[in-house]
Amino acid sequence: MVIISLIVLAISPGKTCQAVPESSGTLVKLRELKILTWNIYMLPFCSRIHWNCRRAEGIAHKIVAYNYDIIIFEEAFDHRARKILRSQLKGDYPYMYGPANESALSLRTNSGIWILSKIPLQKMEQIEFRNRIGIDAFARKGAVLFEGSWQGQPFQLLGTHLQNDSPDEVRSAQISEISNKLLKKYARHDIPQIVCGDFNIEFEDKVNYRNMLNLLNAENGILRGDTQSSFDEVDNKLAQKENGKKLLIDYVLIRNTKSIKEIERHVCVMKDRIKNIDSDLSDHYGIEATIQFNNLAPLAQSVITQ
Repeated sequence: MVIISLIVLAISPGKTCQAVPESSGTLVKLRELKILTWNIYMLPFCSRIHWNCRRAEGIAHKIVAYNYDIIIFEEAFDHRARKILRSQLKGDYPYMYGPANESALSLRTNSGIWILSKIPLQKMEQIEFRNRIGIDAFARKGAVLFEGSWQGQPFQLLGTHLQNDSPDEVRSAQISEISNKLLKKYARHDIPQIVCGDFNIEFEDKVNYRNMLNLLNAENGILRGDTQSSFDEVDNKLAQKENGKKLLIDYVLIRNTKSIKEIERHVCVMKDRIKNIDSDLSDHYGIEATIQFNNLAPLAQSVITQ
């Protein structure tokens, strides 16, 4: 019997996040909770144009190596793409929730927010935004709140996708709905609330960015590594345009940090070959957060093999 210490590979500065392959032997959970929020650009009416099914296959193939505990997808509208992802990821992620605000009786599509998890989560409540305009009104956009427990530490997780291309007041009203109808309603002093999604609010827009944090009463943190954008109109082949910009509009925010010892955030870029072309797997990059809670029981971080 040989005892092999489990090594956790850190993401080196200057690189996009790298897959961490699993060691052979018995899987041992680490203290950290690893979360990814990612707008995967699976629009319902552009499936063939944007190679939705091919990209879904690529996402399913790539994402398992990162060993996320919970994944929050946005724009998971295309049911065929979801079917591929569900089929290929159900072994690693037995708990799948949503898409939120799905209704067989509505002519509008769901919210596109779809949660995949390795641990069971309890759905607390979902909302559909009252404030929305333009093409976003054809989706039942909103937010959904879950509660779970990580090695004895309870936490709440919220996924959302705010209005795109609209007056700032619309997004501000949506943030107020999230705060008043979900976060404040279910807040408890001993439970951190992790708020994830595509907020469509630029980090460089200091007025609206600060307004977002204030309305949510939430904190953000630095992104480690050279990649500092989640929507890249310069280098991302699905988002490129002339005179494009590199924008940070996707976030993992935290309310009530008392029980959180440390949180690291990185931008995660996944690419694959689609029809013999090197391609990004979405027009957005993912934001991953690795969260270490306080006061967790010590774990033997080792793997026993023959």
